[in-house]
This record gives sequence, structure tokens and C-alpha cells, in this order.
Amino acid sequence: MDLAALTPADIPEVMRIERMPGYDAVVGRFTAEEHLEQFASPDACYFGLRDGDRLAGFVIMQEIRAPTVLLRRIAVGEPERGVGTRLVRGVMEWTFETTAAEALKLDVHVDNARARHVYEREGFAQYDEDEVHYFLRIPRARWAEMRDRRR
Repeated sequence: MDLAALTPADIPEVMRIERMPGYDAVVGRFTAEEHLEQFASPDACYFGLRDGDRLAGFVIMQEIRAPTVLLRRIAVGEPERGVGTRLVRGVMEWTFETTAAEALKLDVHVDNARARHVYEREGFAQYDEDEVHYFLRIPRARWAEMRDRRR
């Protein structure tokens, strides 16, 4: 499975994954109209990993022209299969190889320990928190260091 840019035709699959049990609390969800607005925005893009006709997982990127790009949402159809890790690595590579971004940031729900573990393992570090989220980021230099170690 390779990271692929998604299109509005993928919205039903994105919504299927967003609406999996428990995801409303830790991942979030958009209506079809909100997804269409994001697809139309020059500051947002969607990527996914396909498993046949279905999406195995997806990611929504926002603020893609800003110095720090926002990984807005990431969700997988079947946790614990490595799809989340492949998505995170793929969007980090896309961000740092195709944009001028200095960093990539995200927030993770305090009850989503599995996701936080993946992000931290991939080089993200916490820079803030509130009652609901931990805020993490990875600078370009840290990503390059982590990438070089994996090679």
C-alpha cells in the first residue's frame, strides 16, 4: 500500500472510517459538506492508503502553506496493522519533501494512548497540552534524523 492523494470520490470511505465505534471521541468527524469544503481549500489535502476498493486509513492535512503544517486528522480502518505508522511516515515525507514547512504539528486526545505512542516513536514531541489534547510537533531536522536512522 502506497500513500495516495484522495479525491472527493473518497469521501464515503473517509466517513466510513471516521464513524467507526469510539472514533467520534478521539478522532473527530466531518459532514460530507465539510469534507467537500476541505477538498476545495488550497490549504488542505487528503491522503490515504488503499486496501483493494476500500481505504485502510486516511489523513487530512491543513495549513499546508504555513511554516508549521497541521496534521488535522488521521484514522485507520483496522488498528494494530501498521497502517497508522505508514500514514504518519508517508505524510511526514510528503510534508518535508514537497513543502517548505519547518515543522509538522498535531494534537492527540488524552485518551488515545495508542496514537500518542506512534507519534512519539516517529519523532514527535509534546510542546503543550490542555484538558482534552496533547499537542505534539516534529521539526524538519528531527524528521531527517529519524528518517536517516531507519535507512
